[in-house]
Amino acid sequence: MTRTHAKGTPSPAGERARWLVLSYFSRVDGMACAQHLDDRVPVLRESGIEPVLLTGPCGERWEEGIHAIARCVAPSGVRFEVRHLFRKRGLRGPLHKVLEFLLLLPVLPFYLLEKILIHLDSQWSWFPLAARRGYALCGETRPELIYSTGGAASAHIAAGMIARRTGIPWVAEFQDPLVHGDWNRGWMAFKAFSFAERYVCARASRVIFLTEEARRRAAARTSLGDRGRCIYPGAVPSPERSPRRRDDALLRFAHLGSFGGSRNPAVLLEAVRRILDAMPELAGKIRFDFHGSADANSRRLLREFPWKEVVTFHGRVSRSEALAAMRDADVLLLIQNVADYSAETIPSKVYEYLVAGRPILGLVHESPELSGMLRTQGHIAVDAASPDAVREGISECLARWRGSDGEGTAPSSSPYTVAAAVARLVEEAEEVTSCPPTA
Repeated sequence: MTRTHAKGTPSPAGERARWLVLSYFSRVDGMACAQHLDDRVPVLRESGIEPVLLTGPCGERWEEGIHAIARCVAPSGVRFEVRHLFRKRGLRGPLHKVLEFLLLLPVLPFYLLEKILIHLDSQWSWFPLAARRGYALCGETRPELIYSTGGAASAHIAAGMIARRTGIPWVAEFQDPLVHGDWNRGWMAFKAFSFAERYVCARASRVIFLTEEARRRAAARTSLGDRGRCIYPGAVPSPERSPRRRDDALLRFAHLGSFGGSRNPAVLLEAVRRILDAMPELAGKIRFDFHGSADANSRRLLREFPWKEVVTFHGRVSRSEALAAMRDADVLLLIQNVADYSAETIPSKVYEYLVAGRPILGLVHESPELSGMLRTQGHIAVDAASPDAVREGISECLARWRGSDGEGTAPSSSPYTVAAAVARLVEEAEEVTSCPPTA
């Protein structure tokens, strides 16, 4: 690969390739869009790439390499960052709440006005200072590629501004669709995100999507052409697949992840209720553990479930605790949103499940891509909107568990790893950086 720096200047022979990596979120425990990048950074370094990181201020700093920070300029971003700073430092007591309120009080009128006029995500105003800082980093470090990722669309806007000014090739990665059929955030937000999607798809050298369906739909809406690619993100495999610690004769299901809106346990709990109504003796055989945050409706559904001993809601846990819970489960539960955009998304938790070495019961909504992925690896996928289908899936899990004397059925090893994803990403980068840079 021919290595080039800003303005097309070749890099010295033998020097590690540098990428300017933009993502608002990084090293925020429990946040999927931060974890996506965090898992990639060490693998990029192992692949001979030196990431020059440009992020927001919410996460912890990377100790190795260059890590620059840029901040939001709009009231919503200032408010978000101040509140996150308090949480990051563990300042949660009543006195700290008062201090936080007083610090943000001068911003409040402008924040309310912004929300009335422009109801966007809190990180939308990150791009001005990120673009300025990123351009300076290009002069300091002379990267050969700009790579934007993360949940905030502002990272892509900043990356596009830097790429246009420097002529450095740009690879943008959408972790979630910017626009979709179930849009409910208002006309102004729809217009803004539609513009951002068109901007990225028209200007980026490559646009990476996390599902083939997302790539297909974006290509139909924009001038993407043949520059779109689907790369499944994968997960980092555990060092070893330890057997589940069996201290009882229960079949334990575990769900890890957040509940909110149409992603809730209603259909699952209805299926479990029907099973227990028909065979109440199973109340002494199965358990369902839920780890993660939940909205008020989901908490109510879990709290009001009639068989109290069968269902346990543990609340939000750290990533290390979540990984331990995966290893200790007999079956991992996946629940998708019952929404149109589920066809375009595969939850990041799926890839952690796949490398955990445990059977998966997936409640999937209109996503042949995800259903095929699960079934190919020996897991179970059922209709997320059908209690009867979910009941049959639970019964199949129970039959498999009984048929293997309570030890479960080992699924196939997952090919969806971070290392495989990074290898594909590097291949795409090599293609775009081998072309002459544009001025």
